[in-house]
Amino acid sequence: MASLEIFLVIGVSLLLSLVLSEAIERLGEPGFLGEILAGVVLGPSVAVLIASTAENSPFILIATIGGLLLFFDVGYQQIDLSDLLAAFRPVLIIGLSGVILPFVVGYIIGSYFGQGLESSLYLGLILSVTSVSIVVRTLLSLDKLDTQYGRWILGASVVDDVVGLLGISILPLFFVSGGLMGTASALGLAALFFVAAAIFYRFLLDPVSDLLSKSQVGMADFIGILGLLFIFGYASDAVDLSYFIGALTIGLVISTNKRLEGKKLQSNVYGIAYGVFIPLYFVAIGARMNLGALTVNTFIVVFAVFGLLSNFVAGYAGNIIAGGRREHSLILGFALLPRSESGIAIVSLGVAQGIVGNQIFVAYLVVFVVSVLLTPSLLKRAVERAERKKAKKAKKKDEGTDAGSSGTSKSTDAGG
Repeated sequence: MASLEIFLVIGVSLLLSLVLSEAIERLGEPGFLGEILAGVVLGPSVAVLIASTAENSPFILIATIGGLLLFFDVGYQQIDLSDLLAAFRPVLIIGLSGVILPFVVGYIIGSYFGQGLESSLYLGLILSVTSVSIVVRTLLSLDKLDTQYGRWILGASVVDDVVGLLGISILPLFFVSGGLMGTASALGLAALFFVAAAIFYRFLLDPVSDLLSKSQVGMADFIGILGLLFIFGYASDAVDLSYFIGALTIGLVISTNKRLEGKKLQSNVYGIAYGVFIPLYFVAIGARMNLGALTVNTFIVVFAVFGLLSNFVAGYAGNIIAGGRREHSLILGFALLPRSESGIAIVSLGVAQGIVGNQIFVAYLVVFVVSVLLTPSLLKRAVERAERKKAKKAKKKDEGTDAGSSGTSKSTDAGG
């Protein structure tokens, strides 16, 4: 890519995503689907303006900033840390359901179709990594992220990704000498990240805030926050956790500081995030959908159908087991459907390492495309259905209260 061609790619991406988002919004669907479709049009499938979707390509790296800002904003403005921690038990139940059931189904499918032990285990693990960004953006567009089910989905997705990504990074170690030591090292590094985050929250957050308040530099708070965001994103990725976990963590931590959660700062974050980088992030998701690589055979159909079904059942049943409202089960089921965009890179790496064959890459791509395109609409309808049921129950309750009041009034009149 020529040195300034990236400007053209960014400009066309923003304008096309705006036009398509407007059209889709007018059709009553979540507008950010237009950003994904813009990526499909501009990517390898059609126009090839976004020629490379490799993780280190300039456009993908710039778009990744959108992913960081999306999850930082969720922690910083949308979700309260105490509310998220209060939901620890149901979050853990749903998160583990979202790992265990898809893993078992993926392993069974791999074994049935004659994949080796390592490939079958890998197949199970890639089915258990969720694309939380699709769900978060959908719930944000519906203003339903800061709800009980919204917090459960977010927390469960963190559990899901921590367990799934650690499993994927650890799996190859079991098939080489010294695997046990490598496994312990991977788990230790992940634990170290959360310990470091807790230390920053307990001992360093307020001193950093005080230091920034004394700065003579304009926008010092904003610059400082962005610096911490990039460092935490890098740190979580460096220990084989998703960068979104680092972004969400620092967002939750900073939101506890009264001075740093001011409206002006929130406005600065919101503008740069949703005006530029987050749309590019979803364009990049669409660009990864190389439709020309899609093929269909028995293995791919079975993997797609039963893989997605296992994700849905995990969320649906997990909500019931966790004691959630039954009308929210459909929401949780659809929320665990979309597969992670990082999974494409993970499966590509598995192919390069000889762990899995190219057929599994194509199968995962099919699941990724279908789940990402269907989830926003399905989730929107599930939320609307739950809200209608909630309103209907509230109306019946009000009618019952009114009837009771009327009966009391008549009794009083009769007694008078």
